[in-house]
Amino acid sequence: MMAMATFRFPLFPGFMAAALLTALPADRVVAQGRIVFRSELPRTLVFVAEKGEGGVAARDISEFLRAAGFPLIDPALAHTAAQRELVEKALAGDEGAATDLGRDFGAQVLIIGRADWGARPDPVDGTLVTATAEVAVRALRLDLGRVVASARGNGRAIEATEQAARTKVVRQATGQILQGSPFVGQIMNNWTEIPWSDAEYWRPDPGSIPAAVMQMAGAGPGPGAATGPRPAPVPGLAILLADVRPSSQGGVRGLGVVKAGDRSSSIFNPVRLEGVVTGEVRSVTVEGKPANLEPISPDEARRLGLEGQNARKFWAETNLPLSKDTVTVVAQSASGAVARATAAPRIDKRWAVVIGIGDYRSPDIPDLKYAAADAQAIYDFLTSPAAGPFEKERVLLLKDAHATGAAMREALFVFLQQADWDDLVVIYFAGHGAPDPARPDNLYLLPHDADLKSLAATGFPMWDVKTALRRQIASERVVVIADACHSAGAREGLGAENAISEGFSELFTPSRRLVMTAADANEFSLEDARWGGHGVFTHFLLEALKGAGDLDRNGIVTFTEAFDFVSRKVVEATQGRQNPQRAGLGDVPLAVVEGGARGEEGGGRPRRP
Repeated sequence: MMAMATFRFPLFPGFMAAALLTALPADRVVAQGRIVFRSELPRTLVFVAEKGEGGVAARDISEFLRAAGFPLIDPALAHTAAQRELVEKALAGDEGAATDLGRDFGAQVLIIGRADWGARPDPVDGTLVTATAEVAVRALRLDLGRVVASARGNGRAIEATEQAARTKVVRQATGQILQGSPFVGQIMNNWTEIPWSDAEYWRPDPGSIPAAVMQMAGAGPGPGAATGPRPAPVPGLAILLADVRPSSQGGVRGLGVVKAGDRSSSIFNPVRLEGVVTGEVRSVTVEGKPANLEPISPDEARRLGLEGQNARKFWAETNLPLSKDTVTVVAQSASGAVARATAAPRIDKRWAVVIGIGDYRSPDIPDLKYAAADAQAIYDFLTSPAAGPFEKERVLLLKDAHATGAAMREALFVFLQQADWDDLVVIYFAGHGAPDPARPDNLYLLPHDADLKSLAATGFPMWDVKTALRRQIASERVVVIADACHSAGAREGLGAENAISEGFSELFTPSRRLVMTAADANEFSLEDARWGGHGVFTHFLLEALKGAGDLDRNGIVTFTEAFDFVSRKVVEATQGRQNPQRAGLGDVPLAVVEGGARGEEGGGRPRRP
């Protein structure tokens, strides 16, 4: 069932009504001064270049759309050199650059254009200023990657000052677009008539199966080769696991083996690689030595998104000197076509964003006793030697009043944008999440300043989490850990089920990125003093990381080991009311057991029931 959006006209009564009624689709009705839309409006980003201060055109368009009910994205974070380059290319008419720009911010529609104006002394009365302006905009639908509406407006005015004249003429030109043209109606018509396509929109996750395996050749010969032979298809090649094993050589045990070490060539780390290949593959080599090729089961092919393809698994074990950081994998087809992939088994830098919100500004959102303590404990662990450690300047901790929606967006869209492809990124969230009461399919994390009556404006959308992970964070190894929603007497509006858990599980395509959530989709995440002043999930997660999760007793706690321990303990402690979930492929080392291996049966620290 599609959500319904109700539009009122309090801000620009005639102005807005004229624009919205210009091309009103058949699925919208007008009743008692309202337009009711039976489909959700697109998330929209507005970029209008304008000389001078003020940004009159962009502000007027944004205010109009906001009053009409469009969810808007703040363009203020487009500050990197790459994004500035995209803006310039997009303004110059490059639709590919415009599409990339909008997708980088999670927009579904991008409105981009220029507001040009000029001013000179009035020829009749030299004390006044005459100004003229032209505003030209176009709207791109970002799953389609094409323009769906365009418009141009002009203005002319005489005022006492240049600033007043400029503001007036730009506003006139913008008003012509919004009031006197079908521009907004065309956007809404297109949005209603053509179904949204996630598949065409999202860039595959770095390190994912779609990003690597699906790049097989076969698009036809290049320019000038129309009569020549068609090039042989290149095998698809994706790495699922690049794991450094603890070395038997003294002095290198611990997480030092999984981060870039010194440049000594006399010390090496054992490495295991696993992956998949598609197509007619004759051989796979790892560092020039043959890898083992095995069939792939139908169930695993389905899990990897490889149903119906000629796919096989490969694995190999090799030794990686500390003087070398990467391993090269080569797949060759029967015809000689070659695909190459590079793996970085050691983690270079470690980055983390740790968020814990127990103190909510709104009285409608129940506070949580232990969410901030959960976040603090995770931060303390990550910055300890047992976790690598994560350098403190690469770990951002946001608790309670500091965890606003703006701060969370800055953390995911800017801070973590610094991480490179061979770095490790960890994102931890403890707090409430909720569906929008008006639109239950829209899921939000609740920052400190969230308002349940206006989640679209104050919540942190799961869409934005997905956008940051898909578009802003380049690292192939990303671990997302979510202890949400806590059930501390959930009030009306937070929902009866933990839909946020399911939202986290759907963040990634099949990839080397991993998700661990505290509960299943129909469960709450519990917190209580009996778990040491933590949520039950985070309590046992900390136990796992501090040694109890080293189930194979090799001195390293991996993501999979931590999840297996946490899952069993949480189910036991809650009598089956809470069942942690995981998603993703492969594994990542998370902790070293100080003082040697000491798994659950080998002397881990005491645990409370």
